[in-house]
Amino acid sequence: MIQIPESLLRRNEERQELLKKKEENAGPNQAEAFKTAFKEKYSEIEELLDSCHDLAGDKNKISERLNEISRELNILSKFLAASSMFLIAYDVKICTKSIQQLQDKMTEIEANLLPKKKFGFSSRIDKKKNINKNKDDIDSSEIKSTPKLSLISSGINSCGFTSRNDEELSLLHDEVYNRDVLLSNLNRCTVYIKGSPNTIHVVSSSKCKIMTGPVATSIMVETCTDSTFSVACQQLRVHNTYDCDFYIHVTTKAIIEDSQRVRFAPYNFYYPDVDIHFGLTGLNTDINNWKDIDDFN
Repeated sequence: MIQIPESLLRRNEERQELLKKKEENAGPNQAEAFKTAFKEKYSEIEELLDSCHDLAGDKNKISERLNEISRELNILSKFLAASSMFLIAYDVKICTKSIQQLQDKMTEIEANLLPKKKFGFSSRIDKKKNINKNKDDIDSSEIKSTPKLSLISSGINSCGFTSRNDEELSLLHDEVYNRDVLLSNLNRCTVYIKGSPNTIHVVSSSKCKIMTGPVATSIMVETCTDSTFSVACQQLRVHNTYDCDFYIHVTTKAIIEDSQRVRFAPYNFYYPDVDIHFGLTGLNTDINNWKDIDDFN
C-alpha cells in the first residue's frame, strides 16, 4: 500500500465536516424555488423528447432536435450543480436520477430514429495471396500504422483523447457530464477531468498522470504502464497493467486482472466543484473501499 500522508487524511476529515455543515445550512426557500424551476425545465425537455417521434423519417431535423435536447440537458445539469450548495444530498440524488432518466430516454430515441450503420470492410482480402503470411511476417511499421477502432462508439454521448504525446489535456464538467470518456494511446501526458462522466476507459497508455472527478458508474484501465491515476467511481477494473499507482474512491470495490506492481491509496484529487460532482453522481462520500481489492491474477 502507498504510505498515506497525515495532511491527506486531515484534509479528507475537513472535507467531510464541510459537507455536513452544508446539509445543515440548506435554505428552505432557495430549495423550494429550485424544485419548482427544475420541475418546469424537466417537463420542457420531456416534451422535446416526445416531439422527436413526430419528426420520424427526417434525419436532419431529428439530429437538430437531439442536439437541442442535449444542450438543454447540459443547462439543467449546470443548474443542479450550481444549486447543490444549498440542497441536501437526498434532493441532489433525486434530481441527478431524473436527469439520467432524460439522458437514457434521449439515447433510446437516438438509437431508434437514427440507427448507426453496421461496420463492414470495404474490400475483400485475397486469401490466396495472404495464406502464407503469419505474425512473424508482419513488419513492426505495419502495426504502428494500423488505425485502431475506437472502444467507445462516436456520437453525442462520448468524448476523450487518443494518440497524444507530451501534452497536458483537460476536460471540464459541461464536456463530460453523463458521457463516456475514452483515453487511448497516450504517452507522457497529464490529464485533468474536472467533471462527472458516466464511464471512463483508459487503454494502451504509458507514463501518464490521470486525475478525474467522480464517475457515475465504472472505470476500466487496460494495458497501461508506469502511470498514476486519481479516480472516484462505483467500480474500478484494472487489466493487463503494470507499475501503476492508484489513488481511488470506490463505493463497491477495485478488481485487478493480469496486472503486476500496482498500488492503492485513498483518492487525492480535489478541485473547487468536486463535492458538487460527487452529489451529481450519487457516489457516497462516506464509503471508500480503497483497501478492498479483488485480485484475479
